[in-house]
Amino acid sequence: MPTSTPIPAQARFPVSGMSCQACAASVEGLLRSVEGIRDAEVSFGSRSAAVTLEGEGPDESRVRSVLAKAGYGLPEGAFGGRAVAADVAYSEREEARAQRANLAAVGVAAGSGLALLAAHMLAAPAWLGPVVAAPAVFIAGRGILTSGWKAARRRAPDMNTLVGLGALTAWTAGAFGVVAPAVFGAAGGHVHAAVMILAFVLFGRWLEGRARARASDAVRALLDLAPPTARILVRGEETIVPLADVRVGQLVLVRPGERIPVDGAVMDGRTSVDESMLTGESAPAERGPGDRVHAGTMNGLGALAIQATGIGADSALGRITEAVHRAQGSRAPVQRLADRVSAVFVPIVLAIAVASFVAWLVFTGDLQAAIAHGVSALVIACPCALGLATPTAVMVGTGRGASEGILVRGAAALERLAGVDTFAFDKTGTLTAGRPELASVELTADGPAGGDGDEDALLARVAAVERSSEQPLAHGIVQAAKARGLTVPAATDFEADPGSGVRARVLHRSMWVGSPRAAGERGHPPRAIEALIGPIARRGETPVLVEEDGRLVAALGLYDAPRPGSLEALAALRELGLATLVLSGDHESAVRRLARELGIDDARARQLPEEKGEVLRALRSSGRRVAMVGDGINDAPALTAADVGIAMGGGADVALEAADCALLTDDLARLPVLVRLARRTMRTIRQNLAWAFLYNIIGLPFAAGVFEPGLGLSIRPSWAAAAMAASSVCVVLNSLRLRWVRLV
Repeated sequence: MPTSTPIPAQARFPVSGMSCQACAASVEGLLRSVEGIRDAEVSFGSRSAAVTLEGEGPDESRVRSVLAKAGYGLPEGAFGGRAVAADVAYSEREEARAQRANLAAVGVAAGSGLALLAAHMLAAPAWLGPVVAAPAVFIAGRGILTSGWKAARRRAPDMNTLVGLGALTAWTAGAFGVVAPAVFGAAGGHVHAAVMILAFVLFGRWLEGRARARASDAVRALLDLAPPTARILVRGEETIVPLADVRVGQLVLVRPGERIPVDGAVMDGRTSVDESMLTGESAPAERGPGDRVHAGTMNGLGALAIQATGIGADSALGRITEAVHRAQGSRAPVQRLADRVSAVFVPIVLAIAVASFVAWLVFTGDLQAAIAHGVSALVIACPCALGLATPTAVMVGTGRGASEGILVRGAAALERLAGVDTFAFDKTGTLTAGRPELASVELTADGPAGGDGDEDALLARVAAVERSSEQPLAHGIVQAAKARGLTVPAATDFEADPGSGVRARVLHRSMWVGSPRAAGERGHPPRAIEALIGPIARRGETPVLVEEDGRLVAALGLYDAPRPGSLEALAALRELGLATLVLSGDHESAVRRLARELGIDDARARQLPEEKGEVLRALRSSGRRVAMVGDGINDAPALTAADVGIAMGGGADVALEAADCALLTDDLARLPVLVRLARRTMRTIRQNLAWAFLYNIIGLPFAAGVFEPGLGLSIRPSWAAAAMAASSVCVVLNSLRLRWVRLV
């Protein structure tokens, strides 16, 4: 039966049963063969699949059947938009099951190995060797043999095919060695190789699984931040309910020292909240009535009553967890070469093993040596290291970013960010605190209409217009009126023109407040505009013009101080070799003043939102690789136009959605940390890929016996298997170093 859950355009779900990159390629092919799936991308590192659906979507039972026949599995409701927690729980259960199976198989193989050693020491009959080794091959190695056979039958041989064929060949040679030792060599050497191949491979997979679990624990750590229950107030009574039962609008009570379970607004109580686990900010934040708090943060010594606005997946924590989960399953462009190699890797290894066997048999006539080199070539090859090189580093890097208060939406963003050479910034709310203050007022010679030339009266009318605006400059004007104790009248017919100005009627007067550029577009003479804003511009303040009943009557000068820490953050970016640029819609004088104070290389003022995007596209066309940092709605086009868009944590939701990365706090000091993280992650990926390629390039000819005739160097099949297992573990361990690397 098809699933009854509504089908989304895309689906992401975990896949169990994969043991190498060739498995991931097989799963991709199988998924693409199912009607209703347009495309599929499978990550071996995160053991997950992302599929693009078409039409009604696939019949889930059909997908499950196709994958099951090949030895792979997926959770129930995979195409119904499962929650991250459900996917993580499924992956953890399957990983734990695989780890138990691997450890049990290692025990069986080790038992066979010890029995073989005892038989050798007691000079037991030769026929006992294959018998004692049989449990290792056919019980411990059953999963490898079965999976390898299924893959070979699909004409998509994988790592299991190579290992299974190598172990089975060695055991068979040992069995024939019992009856024809002169031809096949002593049985003991062959069966010992078969047992050790499986023991090393299975133990290596167990070690890899443990290391990989540590690489992917960032999502589990985020999920564990949300408590499973919440204390709500119902008809005056406190009731503890599962978190899933809490509804938006309900009053949630949080006691001192408890973790906050939902996003919401504080209705009663004051406290300090430790948000470090969510934002990376170590200093506790003071919260009181009207302030917002977030799920997963730790309450201090005060008791809070919170009106719930976001629960579970709809909370900030839920959205961050979803983003990290998706990022960890994404594929970086640098992985493409490894994917192309992996697609032909196993057939090439099979060909090398056969060529080695034939060459040694033809040129030396030594069947025992031919079998040993052929088996060594089969088991030393390691496509797993190629498959793990990128995703494990991405998993650890994005997880480390989350712990530092940095959200990276995908592996491609990390790769692009590592190559950025220029940082462009919005001004207001990004480089500045976004809290402009009224610094001066310049009135025209004849003053406002109606004989009311009083500065305070005019400011009150302007504040009446700006009270309905969300712009930071408007907030500064309103705050100035409040600070002077002015009575702000009511405004009607309010209209806003983003990037230009606002208008309304106040006390029967038609008021307009906006930028000098917009004033020129409204027909006011440039000479009059420049005369009015000249003193403000010379002070480096931002001018705002006031029009009353069609006449320019005043200019207000506002100053927005640089954000604390911005000077140090920009200096750190320059130390990393990055050029800096500010793109602002503000007046040129204010932008130049800020650029001087912060040491910015290039400052461009009076930029409309679409013009910012054009500047960034021009920079990219000239060969620059640009990151754009912004926080507002009007920054979304620029964030999209840059190579990498970075949104400030306090910014508008549309800016956060348009960005490739987000700083979860309004702290520019996170930017150098983000750049270093991206560079270290890409360096780790390159190290992993270099190791994986170098290992296979050297290991395969070494195992095939290329260096034995001239240099006398060779490797036994059992040690070839040990080297193969170790190569995958080395890649994962190298990626894990990102968890502790210094980023400040």
